[in-house]
Amino acid sequence: MKINRSQLVFKTPFWRLWFKTWVVLWLVLITEGVSADTIHKWSAVSVDKLKAVRDDPRMVLDKTINDLPQLKGTEKAIHHFFASRAYASLILHDQALEQAKLGLSLLKGTTQPWLIAYLNLAKAEALKGLGRPREAEILVDGALQWARQNNSNELLAYALSVAGYTNLVLSETDEALNRFQEGYRLAETHSLLLTPADFSGMIALVYEYRDEPELAIPYFEQAKVYYSKQNRRLELANTLFGLGRSYLKLNKQQEGLELLIESARLALEIRDIQGAAYSYQEISQVLIKRGQIEAAQTYLVDALHFFEQAKNPFQQIGVLLAQAKIMLIQQKAEAAMQYLSSAKELATGDAFLPHRIQINRLKAETYALDDRYQKAYNLLLTMMKDERRLQNEQNSQRLIKLQAAFETEQQRSQNALLQEQNLRQQAALANERKQRGYTAIVVTLLAVICLLLLLQHRISRKHQKKYETLANQDGLTNLLTRRKTLEDTNQQLNLAHRHDDFISMAILDLDYFKNINDTYGHQAGDDILRGFANLASRSFRNTDILGRIGGEEFFFVFPHTCAQSAYTLLQSFSEKVKAVPADINREEISLSVSVGLVSGRESEDVAQLMNMADEALYAAKEAGRDCIRIYGQT
Repeated sequence: MKINRSQLVFKTPFWRLWFKTWVVLWLVLITEGVSADTIHKWSAVSVDKLKAVRDDPRMVLDKTINDLPQLKGTEKAIHHFFASRAYASLILHDQALEQAKLGLSLLKGTTQPWLIAYLNLAKAEALKGLGRPREAEILVDGALQWARQNNSNELLAYALSVAGYTNLVLSETDEALNRFQEGYRLAETHSLLLTPADFSGMIALVYEYRDEPELAIPYFEQAKVYYSKQNRRLELANTLFGLGRSYLKLNKQQEGLELLIESARLALEIRDIQGAAYSYQEISQVLIKRGQIEAAQTYLVDALHFFEQAKNPFQQIGVLLAQAKIMLIQQKAEAAMQYLSSAKELATGDAFLPHRIQINRLKAETYALDDRYQKAYNLLLTMMKDERRLQNEQNSQRLIKLQAAFETEQQRSQNALLQEQNLRQQAALANERKQRGYTAIVVTLLAVICLLLLLQHRISRKHQKKYETLANQDGLTNLLTRRKTLEDTNQQLNLAHRHDDFISMAILDLDYFKNINDTYGHQAGDDILRGFANLASRSFRNTDILGRIGGEEFFFVFPHTCAQSAYTLLQSFSEKVKAVPADINREEISLSVSVGLVSGRESEDVAQLMNMADEALYAAKEAGRDCIRIYGQT
């Protein structure tokens, strides 16, 4: 498809999606009379203004700024909140932060905790956009705590969305997914304006961040249907953009570009001029792949200009890296190094560690292009060190959170112990003449102390077990994670070859699982996966390795079992699978499984055996599905 620049309108990529999707969230969360637990009712005028931001944030911003000088007190703080949200929707984070601070300064010494919570979330959003997510995390935690303590489900849903986006900035994708899934469940069980479809869009962003477009697309589709019916142009534009990017990642360029252009058209309707930079940046990547280098450079120059105006360091770095890649394609090492040096000046702070890794990778390529191989090699070593540091930091953050929870509980136990000791001393002084009663009290107190110490010990073990479970167990099915599955399989395979013993491996794929999600919804798909996993846990031995390695794909390993015996076990299991829908009260769903089986004697390499099992699985699907095929056998 020929790209005509006059066709293009303004739209943003992934980073704009998570900056702008939450703008919708606070809009739907704070309209008048939204639920029984609403803390405050907004005036009709305020509701109209909040709704208008969805389609024309620039118009609302101009009106709000003009009204501010005539306002005082709480009403003025509320309008600063409106202005902060409008600036944020336009990706102008400096101005958004300033407005949030001004609103908070008006509330000192007042009794408006609900408004303080909203303004703190607005401030957190701005800090996150400015590359200061750790500062934002503290504010988000406070808002979450207030919402839970005051049973404000609307505010809680909004805070969960902000918390999830903050986790994404910090590359904490597991935590982000947990936040969004909690929000999804909250929207399912309460009558909230923030719907499950809204959280579907957020969940899709996590999968897009993880570079798993095949998992992101179904969630984007669910959000697209809802926003189309509701005629919410801003959210629809963001969702179409996410779909377009996902299709491009799957090498479906025609579908992807059509979605991006439609998304850009919608953005232009709401005068989202700042979004032009994101649109140009994404289109330029497609043009580079097509060899249209000069056209791509033009878009990138304009994109960088807009990002500099918005003081958006994340996207400035992205554009500079894209320009450096073009220079490398044209073998212009000096020009590429200039762009990379500019990007490095922006990439300061812990939040930019992933960007510095990309910068060093491209710098190494630039040095190699200029025949400076020693510098390229040294830089690659630095890059690998930074990659290990990034992984360690992510793991350390998880450990710190677990340790903080443990230390808090430990401190509570110590405080309780001290309190009991004080009571004992007071009782001793008051009952000196009643020695027998005093003795009874001491015995009782010692028993309580022992119970507290036992409780402390059990809590410590519980935290340790929970951490191990999080690392090794799939959150949805309770089967092993892909990493743990491959780790255990490699160990068992080595033992089998060392002792000349049998071992068999199988890849299982639920037939037509995408149709189940599309027809009955993703909740039904999750129920099917859990039912399938529960059946597997009951059907096989404790010594068998049962893991989930993909969306609806599983990897089962049977130590001390030849391929024919494993075939018999799997044949019996596949018949039981057909009854899973009935077991979970989903009789309308038809379920079967296709299996590719391989003997461990075919190879000593787990990856190679998985490929063989995958070939057998492909043969099973070619044979009509709902069957088992053994590698090497017809």
